[in-house]
Amino acid sequence: THTPTEPPEPKEPKKPEERAVNPAEVKALRAPRTASTAASKASATLSSNLHPMYKTLIKEYPFQPVRNQRGELVNIILVRSPFRSSRQKDLFNKYKDSLLFIGISSFEDFPLPPPNPFSAKFPANTYVGLFPGFLHMEKEPEKVFPPHVKLLLLSQSDFALPAKGPAMPKKYDFTFSGSDQDVHRDCVGWSSFAKNWTFAKEALEVMCSQGITGVLVATKDKQGRKACSIPANCAGKITQTTFLSQEEFFKYVRQSKFLFVPQVHDASPRVTTQALALDVPLLMNRNIIGGWKYVNEKTGEFFNDLSDFQESLTKILSKADRHEYEPRRWVSANAGDQISGLKLKKFIEENFADRVKLPDDTQMLFPSGA
Repeated sequence: THTPTEPPEPKEPKKPEERAVNPAEVKALRAPRTASTAASKASATLSSNLHPMYKTLIKEYPFQPVRNQRGELVNIILVRSPFRSSRQKDLFNKYKDSLLFIGISSFEDFPLPPPNPFSAKFPANTYVGLFPGFLHMEKEPEKVFPPHVKLLLLSQSDFALPAKGPAMPKKYDFTFSGSDQDVHRDCVGWSSFAKNWTFAKEALEVMCSQGITGVLVATKDKQGRKACSIPANCAGKITQTTFLSQEEFFKYVRQSKFLFVPQVHDASPRVTTQALALDVPLLMNRNIIGGWKYVNEKTGEFFNDLSDFQESLTKILSKADRHEYEPRRWVSANAGDQISGLKLKKFIEENFADRVKLPDDTQMLFPSGA
């Protein structure tokens, strides 16, 4: 889905279709073996056969499976959120030596504790050094992780870009991806904090005062009866929708000049790379935990707070009207399954050849089941 909601307990993910491999990119990113002689000897005793507890473990929410380009599960588990029970912690401790567990930025501020008042808290050092590697979105990772943790600037939002789809006339100035979980509390709750809804309403007042039009996705309940309150001056300018399918959401994005991204405590906002892949630039909060790396002169604009919001708003509307952004071209060259899948495989080979043996002819690796 396109909204980072409090996630349900997932079913075992379906096996994806085999993904095409670009031989030129494989050659460019294929790294020489750097494992030590001892590590090489250790890896010789490893098996690519799937660990007998793997499918049981990935039924627990924090544990996310990894597959190769043929859809085969591999003996790597990504940990995408804090443990939700002592049982999950016990499972990790029991199998951490026989399976490779790697952290991934996917949920709130994880591995750091969340400022969200509706979230469970934990000491700041609980998870930062718990896993031997981490796929992260930190601007200054050396201030977060201890030296023994191997790091890669990569997260869930770097994978699975949508096709551009048909060109559509620009009917709206912007689209915002909300969450319908807190509608009956007038958008006060876990999801609304994650979406920075209080700031979004302040920004709406600024935009609506200038006649700017937009779409607030998933800010109505599923019955379409109750909606999150918005400033009075937005009447007739702002469309509010119920929760939408991904394709319906994409249609609104294609019809917009930019995607509005006000959130801060979002580790891996998939809507950002989805919008770029649909050739729509981003107006993004500079203070966002994850997603900052997607904004540059070709893909959108940052704002810090209301003090510079108007300047950034004017700039993105002007540049969008002049077609000065190249969001799809940029994201296609810097993210997506081909590029990110090769990066992840290279990272594993360079750092963990002594911990995991990949199935023969594995050329790319992907987080699965998200």
